[in-house]
This record gives sequence, structure tokens and C-alpha cells, in this order.
Amino acid sequence: MQIIGLVCLVGVVLYGFSDREMTQVSAIDLHALVVVLGGCAAAIMTSSSALTSLRTLLCLRELLPFAGQLDRGTAQIERERTRFAELWRDGKRAQAVDFAERATGPVREMLRLVLARASEKRVSTVFLELRHAELERWQPATSNWELLARLGPSFGMVGTVTGMIQLFRNMGNEDLNIGAAISLALVATLYGIAFGAGVAGPIGHYLRSLLDGRLGALSRCRQTVIELAEGERG
Repeated sequence: MQIIGLVCLVGVVLYGFSDREMTQVSAIDLHALVVVLGGCAAAIMTSSSALTSLRTLLCLRELLPFAGQLDRGTAQIERERTRFAELWRDGKRAQAVDFAERATGPVREMLRLVLARASEKRVSTVFLELRHAELERWQPATSNWELLARLGPSFGMVGTVTGMIQLFRNMGNEDLNIGAAISLALVATLYGIAFGAGVAGPIGHYLRSLLDGRLGALSRCRQTVIELAEGERG
């Protein structure tokens, strides 16, 4: 994946030097858009594995109300944790066991630890492993979106620099529209800033908040197990 990313980076830079129409002022510049988005994508491929690159793209579904997994999964864990604890504290042990066996992984772990009357150290170890598993799955992709927030303006400058080089190279042409040429060269910077500050940055922040919510849910599961286990030992 790193080799592919490097090849794409070289291709993006070479594309930035290719000839383009510079006779009309416009807010739409496909050339600049390709340099910014293509360069950012190539940088992510260079710095990540194939799986992480795919997960970075798939994280976009977390923005959709009914397609995201992280937020819905966290809400389900919270509901199941609360229900399991209520059943157990009410003395409905058989119902609690049956419910937990059909629940998600963290709640099944809660049941196993409570039945074993596990020590606080053992409970902390188990949920630390669950925490690391969640971080391993979601942290790299979240960090990539935070990285894109910084890369966007940088590749915007790449588009601007290559555009200005093209402008200087063609300044001898009599029909060159200097204003339009400079405008199109600067559009790449605009795209880079807009993508970094207006798209990638907010997405990275949102994904980080979802990940923090999942880790918080695991921490509450851990605390609930400790309380239930202490009650059993008592």
C-alpha cells in the first residue's frame, strides 16, 4: 500500500504541472480538486495499511443516521449493561444470565466475570483488553481524518505552487488572462483550507467523540462488574 501511495503522490504532483485552461475565472476547478483530494488520499495510503485506509473511508458511514456502527453499538452496550445490572440486582439471576448470553461481547464478559466473582484486578485486565481492541479498530482511522485536516491546506498549496509555475511558464503568451490564471491557481488553496477545516477536521472530531463514548461505555461496564462482583462476594 505504501508503494501505491508513493506512486499516487508522484502522479498528483505531475498532474499539477499538466496544462489546464486558464482563461476564465471560476470557483470550480477540477484540476485543483484532483490535486487536493488525490494528494490527501495518496498520503493516507502511504502512511497506512490497506485495512486502515479502507476503514478510513468506511468511517464516512458513521455520519449517516442509520448506517453508523460505532454510535449505535455504544448505545446498545449501554442499554444491555443497564438491563443486565437491573435484573441481577433484582435477584432475577436466571433472566440476567439468559439476557447476557444473547447480548454483545462486553455484556457477555460482564456475566462471566460476575459469575466468577472476579477480583477488581482481573476485571480491570479484561476490560483493558476490550479497550485496546476498540482502539486498535477505530483509532487509526480516526487519526487519519485528523491528519487529513492538516494535509488539506498543504496539498492546496501544492496545487497553488504548480499552478503559479504554469502561469509563469505561459506569461509570454499574448492571450493569457493574468487575473483568471492567478484566480485558478489560488482556488487550490481555497479547496485545501475548506477540505481541512470544513470537512476532515469536523469528521475527525466527531469520530473522536464517538470513540470516547465507546471507551466510556466500557469503563461503565467495568465499574458495574466490580460493584456486582463485590455484592456477590459480600
